[in-house]
Amino acid sequence: MKRVFLSHSSKQKESYLRPVVKKLQADRGKERFVYDEETFEEGLKNDELITSWLEKTDLFVLFISDEALESPWVRKEIFEAKELQKSGYLNKIYPIIIDAQITHEDSRIPDWMRKQYNLRLVSKPSVAARKIISRMTEISWEKNPKLKEIQQLFVGRNDMMQELEIRLDSFDKSAPNTLIATGMYSMGRRTFLKKGLTKLNFISESYSLPTIKLDAHQSIEDFILLINDFGISSVDISIFNLMTMKQVEKIDLAVQMLIEINDAKDILLIIDDGAIVSPIREISKWFLEVNKAISNRSSDIYMCVVSKYRTNVKSLFDKDYIYSLHVPELSLSERKGLLKRYSKLINLQLELSDMNYISSFFSGLPEEIVYTCDVIKENGVGYIKGKTELISDYSDRKVSRVISIYDDNEEAKSLLSLIALFDFVSSDMLKDIIGEDVKYLALLNDFFAQGICDNIGSNGEYLVLNSAIKNYVSRQRIPLTKKFKKGIQNHVKDFVVNYEENDEGRDVADVFFSLKESLILGEDLNTHMLIPSHYLKSMKELYDRRNSDLEVIKLADAILEQEEFMDNHIIREIRYFLCSSLARMKDDRFKSEVQFISGAEHNFLFGFYYRHVGKDEEAADRLNKALNERPRFSRAKRELVTVYNSLDEYDKAYELARENYEENRSNEYHIQAYFQALSSMRNLKMSNTEKKNIMNQLLEDMNKIESEKAKNMYLIMYAKYYLYIEEDIEMAKKYVEEANEDSPDNMYVLLCQFDIYEKANDIDKLGEIIKAIENNIKNSRSKYFREFKKCQALYQAKIGNISNARSIAKSSYLPENSKQILLARIDKMVIL
Repeated sequence: MKRVFLSHSSKQKESYLRPVVKKLQADRGKERFVYDEETFEEGLKNDELITSWLEKTDLFVLFISDEALESPWVRKEIFEAKELQKSGYLNKIYPIIIDAQITHEDSRIPDWMRKQYNLRLVSKPSVAARKIISRMTEISWEKNPKLKEIQQLFVGRNDMMQELEIRLDSFDKSAPNTLIATGMYSMGRRTFLKKGLTKLNFISESYSLPTIKLDAHQSIEDFILLINDFGISSVDISIFNLMTMKQVEKIDLAVQMLIEINDAKDILLIIDDGAIVSPIREISKWFLEVNKAISNRSSDIYMCVVSKYRTNVKSLFDKDYIYSLHVPELSLSERKGLLKRYSKLINLQLELSDMNYISSFFSGLPEEIVYTCDVIKENGVGYIKGKTELISDYSDRKVSRVISIYDDNEEAKSLLSLIALFDFVSSDMLKDIIGEDVKYLALLNDFFAQGICDNIGSNGEYLVLNSAIKNYVSRQRIPLTKKFKKGIQNHVKDFVVNYEENDEGRDVADVFFSLKESLILGEDLNTHMLIPSHYLKSMKELYDRRNSDLEVIKLADAILEQEEFMDNHIIREIRYFLCSSLARMKDDRFKSEVQFISGAEHNFLFGFYYRHVGKDEEAADRLNKALNERPRFSRAKRELVTVYNSLDEYDKAYELARENYEENRSNEYHIQAYFQALSSMRNLKMSNTEKKNIMNQLLEDMNKIESEKAKNMYLIMYAKYYLYIEEDIEMAKKYVEEANEDSPDNMYVLLCQFDIYEKANDIDKLGEIIKAIENNIKNSRSKYFREFKKCQALYQAKIGNISNARSIAKSSYLPENSKQILLARIDKMVIL
């Protein structure tokens, strides 16, 4: 579309127009909007310029106030806009009353406008901006009907839609205040909710829901701050200290803000990643309390939630104020229907036989079907029929495939890594860090085009990475450029120095990130802006660095002093990281702190602790107990694979490792564990060819992961493949030495070197490796100490000291199963 002309009186510029323009420009770009201080040169606002700009306009927005109705410039703009609309040059006129003293009956408003338009007061700039975006969308659809069809494409879900209609029309139950759609990422949860609300006349087709995003480390405090950032609420948030505020008071505050959103005819959309619906399917207590309080006042729909975790419907039996549906994968008939409709929309001609064949490879993700059609459109149907793996592995590979286009672009990867540091980030803050560099701005546009980035906020003013991509990029630990590191340091330093100034003017993304970074740096910030999630996110980041457990413990101790004011879910998460860090430090305090955590998590943490202190049998026992309580506990499965491999019980490790891998084929730890179990098992019921095929697939999967750690794992895996499967010692040496060049003194590399040179019977090299391993082992509590003892026993046997070798093998450091396996190997050396 062309431009949007914003007609107003200069009297409302600061109080109303500037916030509107800021939100519009953040969403659609600066060049789209004609706004006097941006568009007209000083002193040159004249008849010719107004006419010229109006002729380049699709949408004329009139902000009606007492001053505007008295302004000769505004009256001229109204007159010319009407004339241009008559002649077909202008598409729409959209008048908005922004002055509470003005009504639709005001005689200064032209008669034609009072008759044709439903003139209403819009008191909040953020609401006005969103309504303008809706009008812009409608114009785009009118000019390009196919664009509307593609954006609104919705196939199937008929039973679910009928179920939603029945529930919302029911007289037997109170109307819900919140709708929750659960399901896997990219399953169409948002589309379903919006389609349902549109069909039932709650919103218009072009309406854009104000959106926030919450993750598992956030709670009601974040919810309040994010809603406040919309600018809709009249609540002065700066007078409250959310850290010490009682929970019931926070509930009341949240309800008050939601009522104001409802009064503005808006419905809040929450993208939930564990804050509302937990991994064990529980709805947060604070969220239930907020909905209960709202239900006592109104039967309107206030919120929609899309969550990846499925709710426990039984727990909502007596809670009519929340209605939850699960959005499953598309059925076979729905997949075929979407394939047929989308291919028709993009003028893709497919034979019925081809459609039937292709649809048999779909897994049920709507995006997968759209992706397949686009591939066929570009390359032909023969191409996809010859490469059906592009369809079948789409959901697993989607992220790495999207990111792979930047394989050779270090600046793009660094920019992704920068954005991944944030839960969400404003354009202003990002610009403060990256500057006005054109190449980075072009990359940002490309990220949006690729679907890598999205917008959230009351009007989409914040940038956010797609959740799956954010997790993927974070795991790769792609280094930031020096420029980005310096930009972050300068920004946080300025924040620490000036954080007390202009509290209210700071954007919430800046506050969230800078406070977290300040805590990580150990800054002493005595400010009411701190909330529990800032501590929790700082703890998580420090914990992931693997060498900052003391700092994690300090932060946990500090925030737990305010425990009485916090949500139980947040307390549990803080205690989890506290116990995990204590376990990694082998601190006896762990045993007392873990008593505050119950259920499967309690046993898991004990298993984690026992593995780190070298008690693998006890670790296995606890981890199995955790899995008995929660069979799909993925962390416990992953940890148990590590323990079984350490115990040389590869048959037990194999099944668990295979399950973990098949659930997530892009996780380097799952790939490595499965590979190790495969290469170590001797009684595997599969042919050597089958085994090789699986191992080659695992190597291919590992090679696609772009991180230094994954590269190192890949080289070690290849070395073991040649050692155990191909029995080619020279090739095994080649790969392990390459790994050693990249990561000298890495324990995994040293242990792999030992295996290879032990089989090569290279005594001198084994002596060097044993010394290198010993230099890396600080004491008997090291998690590598038992591996060192195994290598030491084998080395002694190699040089002929059989009694020393057997004595080491029989030591109390090794589990019984490992002792017997090791002694058998030593005995075999004696025979040879």
